[in-house]
Amino acid sequence: MKAAIIGCGGQGRQHALAYTQLPDIQVVACCDIVPEKAKALAQEIGATAFTDYTQMLSTLHPDLVSVCTLEGQHAAPAIAALQHRAHVLCEKMLAATLDEARAMVQTARQTQRLLATQFNYRHIPSVKWLKELLEAGTLGEPLLVVLHTHAYCHHHGIDLLRFLFGEIVAVQATIRGDRTEVPYRGWETGISDELLYIPSRAFGGILHFEHKLVGVLASSIHHRLDDFMLELHLLTSRGRLVLRRMRRENICGELDTNLLLSELPPFPPPMPFDATFALSVHHFVRAVQGKPAVLATGEDGLRAMEVEWALRQASQRGETIQLPPTIFV
Repeated sequence: MKAAIIGCGGQGRQHALAYTQLPDIQVVACCDIVPEKAKALAQEIGATAFTDYTQMLSTLHPDLVSVCTLEGQHAAPAIAALQHRAHVLCEKMLAATLDEARAMVQTARQTQRLLATQFNYRHIPSVKWLKELLEAGTLGEPLLVVLHTHAYCHHHGIDLLRFLFGEIVAVQATIRGDRTEVPYRGWETGISDELLYIPSRAFGGILHFEHKLVGVLASSIHHRLDDFMLELHLLTSRGRLVLRRMRRENICGELDTNLLLSELPPFPPPMPFDATFALSVHHFVRAVQGKPAVLATGEDGLRAMEVEWALRQASQRGETIQLPPTIFV
């Protein structure tokens, strides 16, 4: 199959290199509005450089397209790729507005192509380890989960909690500070003011899950990103389990629990955070090929945005906000 990259910055390069690790995939095109970026990545992997994604799509007809543009510029190229019959892996946040995200999901359904969201935290080995324990019932009934994140990891945190514990049906939230305090300016690409996306000074949210689990999501820009990305505390009917100090050099973190280790499978060894990107791309390809895969769909990306909207509404109105039903079919 032929793959193409739209957006040739750091994430575009991660996607491109991940595709080159697969024997049945050829990266045929790299597209960026900055010609030098497109040429540099294309030369590195032996592809053709483009500055116009519509020309690239109509000329080379790729089977797979990774959309790695800035956050506010995802919808147009993703929809165009889907309409050209390509399967699309889109970086998070899925779109700049809820209406754009809904249009992307609807286009994928109409064209019967796969739209996936790049939520690579699902591929952290310790997260996989924990999910298997939860599904097997080994830990008993989950009662309370607290996820601390660096603000840049906040949106991933929403998906991670849904992935592990199921649907979020209502939220409460408090926010201190605003976007102007966030050094990363990705929100300036057009992300709606109705969406939280990157908290600033301090954020605290209470998440109500469909199975009565209570969750707390706490985020701040003032964590040191080189030292801390996220930390998960879980209390169950059987005991306490913590994934401590999950960070760039060891995204698995360290296990802290009062459960008997002899009753648990071995905890995964350390792994650098950047290794999760290739795993996510590889699973996207597996899903396209009809093989078993761990995948965040376009619907998952949309639902995370709906949770972001609800958190913003909850903080502004001082109320518990009920989320709309999912649109999954």
